[in-house]
Amino acid sequence: MMINGLGYTSLMIADDHSLYVDTLRIALMQQTSFPVRIIGTANNGEDLLLKLQSLKPDVLLLDLNMPIMNGLEVVPILREDYPEIKVIIVTKYSDPKFVRECLQQHKVSGYVLKTSDFQELLDALKNVSAGRVHISNNLQLYPKDGNEGEPSSLFEEAFLAKYNLTKREVEILGLISQAKSSSEIADNLYISPQTVGAHRKNIMRKLNITTTAGLVRFAIQNQIG
Repeated sequence: MMINGLGYTSLMIADDHSLYVDTLRIALMQQTSFPVRIIGTANNGEDLLLKLQSLKPDVLLLDLNMPIMNGLEVVPILREDYPEIKVIIVTKYSDPKFVRECLQQHKVSGYVLKTSDFQELLDALKNVSAGRVHISNNLQLYPKDGNEGEPSSLFEEAFLAKYNLTKREVEILGLISQAKSSSEIADNLYISPQTVGAHRKNIMRKLNITTTAGLVRFAIQNQIG
C-alpha cells in the first residue's frame, strides 16, 4: 500500500496542538497494519511551507484552523507547488460547504473529522495511498434536509479574507442574489439606499465584476444568499 516504493508511506502532520500531534505520532508508530514514517511536523501554515522546501512527504495530514496561515490558505499553494503530495484534511469542521470546498475546489484526497476513531484515520491513509478519496463516514457533502445552516467561523473568515469582503458586503451580496432592489436591501438592513449603493460599488470593485448579473452569478457559485 506504500506509494513511494520504499516499503512505507512518509507522512507530515501540520497541526498547532502539540499534545494532539504527539499522541497521533505515537499511535501511528505503534500500529502495525499500515507502514508509515513520520518525517516532520509543522505548527502553522508558514512553518509547513518552509519545511516542505526540504521535506517531501507522500501524505500530509493537515489541520484547517492553524495560526499565522490556516489550512485553507495553504492548500492552494500545495496544489500549485507540490501536486504530488496527497493531502488529508483532519479537522473538527463538518459543515458541508466546508467539505465541498476542500474536496471539489482544492482537490484534497481525504477529509477526516477529529472526532473520528483512529481506525478511520488509518482507513483514510490506506485509501489515499491507493489513489482513492476518503471522506469520514459521518460526513456529507449536502445536508439531507437541504438546509446548509450557518457556515463555520473559519469558513467565513477564510472566504472574507480571500475576496477582501466585509461581513456587511457579503450580507448585501446575498440580498442582491435574491433580486432585491437597493431600497429593499436598505429596508432589510435598516440602512440608507445610498449606503447600499456605496457597498455595491465596493463589492464590484473588489470582485472585479461590472454587472448585477455578474454579482448574482458569483453569489450563486459561492452559495451566498
